[in-house]
Amino acid sequence: MHGLGRHAGLKPHARRGLVALIIVAKLLLIVGLLMWLRPSVATLGWAATLHGLAAAAIAGLALFAGLRHLGLVEHDPKDPREKTVGIVLHGAARYDLLASLLTLGRETRLRNRMLGLARLQPGETVLDVACGSGTLALAAKQQVGPQGRVTGIDASAEMIERARAKGMKAGLDLTFVNGTAQELPFGQGQFDIVIGTLMLHHLPRPARSDFAREAGRVLKPGGRLLLIDFGRPAQQSRWPRFHRHGHLDMQAIAALLTGSGFEICDIGAVGTMNLHYVRATAPKVLAA
Repeated sequence: MHGLGRHAGLKPHARRGLVALIIVAKLLLIVGLLMWLRPSVATLGWAATLHGLAAAAIAGLALFAGLRHLGLVEHDPKDPREKTVGIVLHGAARYDLLASLLTLGRETRLRNRMLGLARLQPGETVLDVACGSGTLALAAKQQVGPQGRVTGIDASAEMIERARAKGMKAGLDLTFVNGTAQELPFGQGQFDIVIGTLMLHHLPRPARSDFAREAGRVLKPGGRLLLIDFGRPAQQSRWPRFHRHGHLDMQAIAALLTGSGFEICDIGAVGTMNLHYVRATAPKVLAA
């Protein structure tokens, strides 16, 4: 989610083709079911369920094939920026649609579950790193209240634009900034908590160290850091991985944070989608 890319979306004919493929596939499945079973309330319920599952399956296949072809990801192994900046997500509206499909419409519940680990208090200042289209930042603002301050930062200008539009529509006062996790454009000791969800696996290893250093710099003395990402499964699946950088060793992430001056509070499982978290606190004295 870091760095600006060159391809912000699909060409019109490719976009129309993708939409047509999704619609046709879903309609064929539903029509086939209705022809096989007698129409009834139960049948219509099963058809609606199948409709949702088909949409999620198609979205998953699209991710498996490579999000770059949907205009969501800028990924070019030959681009030297990727070694230092990382993978960037684009296509903000399509990103929100896919997130809704892949979570079966429970994205808000998932975000609230993750945000609960932050233990936000009214009046706190929050930095959401790699905020995407702003869903988590908006929820954080509701928790810290009018006296609190929430800032989101993302490397995709399109994501930031959509996040700002969401904030205005919700009538919430938030700040969204276009920038990278490796060079946070904020002064020293500004935030009570820094949150990074589902972003570490997009960063190359050297950039993770840069982010840890920057997070410690912008946190207030004793400030909190919450990182959530895909942890390593107990058993290695035979299915191909959706994420190019794979699953993360959260113990290794904790060691990286310790090396950057953080004190680890706890490491654990979020309880869904093989997500794991690390909570840490910054030094209680600002670095000279």
